Amino acid sequence: MQQQQQQPRQRTKERYVSEAINLVKLWRQVYQIETKIVDGRTVRITLDQAAEIVGCPRKTLEDYYYLLRKAETLVNLEDKRNEKMGYIRKLCRENKKQKQQLKQEEECYQLNQFQFEDNIHDD
Repeated sequence: MQQQQQQPRQRTKERYVSEAINLVKLWRQVYQIETKIVDGRTVRITLDQAAEIVGCPRKTLEDYYYLLRKAETLVNLEDKRNEKMGYIRKLCRENKKQKQQLKQEEECYQLNQFQFEDNIHDD
């Protein structure tokens, strides 16, 4: 009985925003355009198959896709093309934290308003 040892996959260096944008565009284009013939019918390939063609894991591509969409609303991505994706992750994380803090402050304010109104009407 022979056990196969898998070589640990070499971790890709962190990609630049421009590389991620190009990968995601290519992945979505391949998905939209590529077809294959199954049982005599033309069928569109899956996102997994498109990712294989592009040469990048689907999970990574989906991660980039959603991060870039979120970041588009926060900054001009054209200006940040030479940044690494870690910068975009940090930007999205900080924005999420900021939104949560604002939400907590708003809830606290509403709770205080509610308590204040109760005190006024306690005749």
